[in-house]
Amino acid sequence: MPGLFALFFALGGAQAGGLPDALLQEPIPLITGKTTRLADFKGKKPVYLKFWATWCVPCRQQMPHFEQVQQTYGDQIEVIAINVGINDDIDSVNAAVREYGLSMPMAIDTSGDLAQAFRLVGTPYHLVFDKDMNLIHRGHKADSILDSSLALVAQRQQAEILDSGVLVEKEADIPLDLNDGQTHALLFTATWCDWYWEETRPDAAQSGIKAQKAVNALSARHQDIAWLGVINRLWTGDDDLGEYRKKFAVKHATVIDKSNRLFHQYSVKRLPELIVIRDGKAVVRISDFSNPDAIGKTLHELK
Repeated sequence: MPGLFALFFALGGAQAGGLPDALLQEPIPLITGKTTRLADFKGKKPVYLKFWATWCVPCRQQMPHFEQVQQTYGDQIEVIAINVGINDDIDSVNAAVREYGLSMPMAIDTSGDLAQAFRLVGTPYHLVFDKDMNLIHRGHKADSILDSSLALVAQRQQAEILDSGVLVEKEADIPLDLNDGQTHALLFTATWCDWYWEETRPDAAQSGIKAQKAVNALSARHQDIAWLGVINRLWTGDDDLGEYRKKFAVKHATVIDKSNRLFHQYSVKRLPELIVIRDGKAVVRISDFSNPDAIGKTLHELK
């Protein structure tokens, strides 16, 4: 798997032992109220992070395996579950904890800081670090490769790091100036919102459809506003975006937020959401798309 370990780019200078200090110090807020960091375990214990969501079907399928890892290696490896916090809350997370009998420490990434710091590209997302905080495994499957990586660090053996020292290039950012004096309307959504959530989050799926249709109409009527569809980067490439634009007959500009900068900057944790921005600041946030006329009225009043 080429480039498996070429994950992290410099965040202020790599430290001896693998990861940049900023990443080692990134707070991981647990639902117990405590906060932990990778730095807490450096030199002491390997760490296994798993990003997940309650609406993610593969995540749910992997939960028995995840709990088995905790039961098998809990004394040797610090296992931490990180819910991505998108269309999830403490109640849905606790329900899943009860359903699957999860016993590892649990965090909810309500700010999106962890997804940004650890380069989340889709769920489930597994990261395994040895006790020196070298990344030795990154992937989405609960398979024999993951199991071998966990067994390796549990035995306190130093993994052979492929592509050692190679840094990932920073994803190209969106060339967008939100301080240009214009009014900007950004629709934060996902190409998979309408179909992937059809069974697990049907309300959100319908909202995704309504949101795109509403913005199609609103962008045609309010051409004095700079419209942009900001697409979540999870599981999404340029072909997916092209299919989405064709499916919904999208005429306004759309772009995949490959760096996750805008999602993180405006703390978007529920999809879809329309944010109206002036001088870089959010002046209106809309998540109810059942009444497009009311949204149009709100936009008109901003003039």
